[in-house]
Amino acid sequence: MFLSLVLTYSCASDDDTATGDMPVADFSFTNDGSTFTFTNLSENATAYRWDFGDLKFYGNEENPVYTYDIGGELTVSLTAFNENGQESYISKTIQAPEIIIVNIEVDGEFDDWNDVEYAYESPDPTQGSMQKMKVWAKGAMVNVYLEGNTSMNMAIVDMFINSDGDATTGFLHGTWPASSGADFLFEGPFVSNGWGAFYNHIDPNGGWGWAPIAGSGANLKVSNIIPLDDNTHAVEFSIPKSQFGSVGESIGFAFTELTSGWSAVASFPDDSSFVVIEL
Repeated sequence: MFLSLVLTYSCASDDDTATGDMPVADFSFTNDGSTFTFTNLSENATAYRWDFGDLKFYGNEENPVYTYDIGGELTVSLTAFNENGQESYISKTIQAPEIIIVNIEVDGEFDDWNDVEYAYESPDPTQGSMQKMKVWAKGAMVNVYLEGNTSMNMAIVDMFINSDGDATTGFLHGTWPASSGADFLFEGPFVSNGWGAFYNHIDPNGGWGWAPIAGSGANLKVSNIIPLDDNTHAVEFSIPKSQFGSVGESIGFAFTELTSGWSAVASFPDDSSFVVIEL
């Protein structure tokens, strides 16, 4: 939460012909990310005019909620009026969070991930194959970046996806008992555009029961496995949110990597929970 009060200024009109108590403008604010809730603390006022400081919007609500599409230091002003037209003015400075603009292209070039933080990093990089994960899902696509060692080749992958945010429904995977509830499974070759497909979970008891979704494999767009250096491989992929019908307030992922001969390579993440990202 970002709260910053830098400047406060208040004045009232000096109208000797008006009667009634003079208005006194004041307000407080809180924020959740870029969305600010302004609480009007004015006295003796019946009408209000807000300037939210971004040169785009003025408001007349008593207690407005406003979401900024820019970040940085902004001056918010409130003018309060009484029923006689007398007015009082106050301004306060807020600090809006920096807006991160990310445009992911699944092309094997990873510079567009630079402003996205890691959602998970393996606590033991000497184990397994996949080591790190980023997710960007602010638009119509769920975009994922995976980084691992040279054992990460993704010949065959079981990718478990909890799309509804409920860890108690769907497939309850024993490898991740603290948080699983996979509603969808992608199984198959990951980078070869082979026979892989998405499956919808159908067992109400949480067991291994899946129904294939015809033609769904084409909805997984994957780059090649790209060597970053002698010790590190990376891959990126995207899935349209429409693949899941609807998504909840979060989405969770877990992976089992296998060789082309179905021998186990590793599971990721290497703790008891899916990697869960709030949407």
